[in-house]
Amino acid sequence: MKWLKHRSLIIISVVVLFLAGILLHSARIALYYEDWATYPTNKHIFDQGLLVKAGEITDSKGTFLAYTENETRKYNSNVDIRKATVHTVGDLKGFVSTGMQSAYLSTLAGYDLVNGVFNISGKGNNIALTLDSSLCVSATKALGSRSGTVGIYNYKTGEIVCIANTPTFDPIEVTAPRGDGVYVNRFLSGVYAPGSIFKLVTTLSALENTKAEELCFSCNYGVDIMGEKLTCMGMHGDIKIEKALVHSCNAFFAQTALTLGRSTLTKTAEKVGFNKTLKMDGIECAQSKYNVSEANDIDFGWSGIGQQNDLVNPYQYLSFVGAIANGGEGISPFVINKITSPKGVTLKSSSKSKTTLMSEENAQKLKTMMRSNVKENYGDYRFPGLEVCGKTGTAEIGKNATPHSLFVGFIDSEDKPYAFIVVVENSGAGSGTALSVASKVLAAL
Repeated sequence: MKWLKHRSLIIISVVVLFLAGILLHSARIALYYEDWATYPTNKHIFDQGLLVKAGEITDSKGTFLAYTENETRKYNSNVDIRKATVHTVGDLKGFVSTGMQSAYLSTLAGYDLVNGVFNISGKGNNIALTLDSSLCVSATKALGSRSGTVGIYNYKTGEIVCIANTPTFDPIEVTAPRGDGVYVNRFLSGVYAPGSIFKLVTTLSALENTKAEELCFSCNYGVDIMGEKLTCMGMHGDIKIEKALVHSCNAFFAQTALTLGRSTLTKTAEKVGFNKTLKMDGIECAQSKYNVSEANDIDFGWSGIGQQNDLVNPYQYLSFVGAIANGGEGISPFVINKITSPKGVTLKSSSKSKTTLMSEENAQKLKTMMRSNVKENYGDYRFPGLEVCGKTGTAEIGKNATPHSLFVGFIDSEDKPYAFIVVVENSGAGSGTALSVASKVLAAL
């Protein structure tokens, strides 16, 4: 009897282990099968490590950006369109990790848990983007040989109509150069010292937490803090908030930051997206950073004007600027309009994601100030026929380095509700290069 009992226990143990193994294997399939099915050695969709079979990717007008024909992955026949959209579409080897052909590979391949990437039609699912490929071409040409990015979206609907990145490359050339961050989508993965565009955050914090219209500080080509000079390009004398933003007075915004305090300004920055990981259609963006917890007073003052250790991600900051334009309500920007099966069945449609970032009253005050910037400082003649509101930034990045040039803003219009961000690396003042790029791109828009 003892022998039978012992034998029964062994059999039960083996059965339990066998069932546990089945459960573990099933769990591994559920968790990792998608990765295995889309691995570059899978000859159903790859050939010698190159993507060959996947669904169509089109822009907002139905223009083909990528598709499969005769077991070969192809791109648009126009080299300018290929180069202008490659950071959103992706390359054949997956070097552009944020491109659709990497981030949405299983979707494009038509993956499901039962069949993997095999399907009777031999085609994967299709992705229709919100991009206007011709506008992306205009933005890429406006950036020219300089490194940078341009992002434009409809702040009422959330649709991104332009993502341009330079340097770029032609995706049909599989031996594209690796230098200069050519595979990086700077709009999603880049971070930059913001310079004076951060003054919009400091202004919002002042509007929310002080009697901002009564703030008045003195500027004598800057201000002395802790026995050091925090410099300003002008001698503005006693200046209040509206004129301070028009003249981009460093002394005013440094002293405003000190008046607000570290925790208050940090709270405002985080409310509009700093120190958070934002996502565009599930694709993670680099974090905008604002951390003054260990900064002394002069460094904290510099942070209030967009220097010190401040870092901005273009996608995040575009979302913030769009909320100003949209009366305080932020609509998360997205680039995927819809995903459809080979038979045309809609599998996924875009949906609005809304967040209130500020009151309508404070959004209107910011809008009025940004409109004054263009009318009184930058010049309406740069944007004929458009009610542009904006703020430039000149981001110092080191003693011997040419600053980054930035310009953010929006068109205040019911029929042209577009917000934009332009970053041009190592190109000098924001009122020069970035403003010029924006002028060309908005004219094309």
